[in-house]
Amino acid sequence: MKNILVPIDFSAYSLAAARIAAAIASKTQGEIHLLHLTDIPVGWNQQSVEIQQEYPMLEGRLVEANIKIEKFSKQVFLKNCKVFTHVQGGVAFEQISLFAKRNKANLIVMGVHGAGESDAKFIGSTAQRVLRTATCPVLGVKKDYNLGTLKKLLFASDFVEEAGPAINIMKNLAQDMGANIDLAYINTPGHFVDDITVEKRMAKFDIIQNKVKFHHVIQNSNEKVEGILHCAQKRNANLIAMVTHLRAHKASYLLGVTESVLFHSTIPVLSFITNESRH
Repeated sequence: MKNILVPIDFSAYSLAAARIAAAIASKTQGEIHLLHLTDIPVGWNQQSVEIQQEYPMLEGRLVEANIKIEKFSKQVFLKNCKVFTHVQGGVAFEQISLFAKRNKANLIVMGVHGAGESDAKFIGSTAQRVLRTATCPVLGVKKDYNLGTLKKLLFASDFVEEAGPAINIMKNLAQDMGANIDLAYINTPGHFVDDITVEKRMAKFDIIQNKVKFHHVIQNSNEKVEGILHCAQKRNANLIAMVTHLRAHKASYLLGVTESVLFHSTIPVLSFITNESRH
């Protein structure tokens, strides 16, 4: 995770996102791209100076946005990171996903609204839409997240073959952060799997690496989202990671498991999106 994109709207949410991005980048020797979307036409930066001067109001917005994001980039917690700033126009979630793809971002870190802050602020939000359209992992962070150490990572999965790439990234992240990984399977009445079968599934991905310790956890719960959140709390996890099964055109008011976990979790949630999710 050496190329990290952080959308910035100068709120407490994006401040929290930038803090955790800095914590990760400082360990992975990565770089951070701060992207602010302002009210100017798409591609305005590529217009000639002559054309831009014909619309002083738009040019004023661009100048003001550049000043603000440059000031934001001088935060103390970013001083040891390689930081780039960008200002663009357009629909936020579209431009964030497009920027990440064009610039080969390894990770998008976003501030997100949560339970108790009105459902309407999450349903159909920029974060929810980026989660459904991004081509790289997305890490959602709440505004009141108290940044500490990322030493205990919980990866919740069914441990089928598609989990492999995500677990490999998790191993690298854990090694960089000096963290351990809990491989967690949530057993529910409607999708019950016996312990022996689950352990065999986990074992396929449980490859020992130096400095990374793995623990197998099987959590029984009436419902998957509830089980993941309870398991993370019980294990004192600092981050929840999941492979997301979403369809990009699914109605925004229909929440997937990852979205529901992100909405209710008090700790960051890292989403790995499978290729079929975006079809």
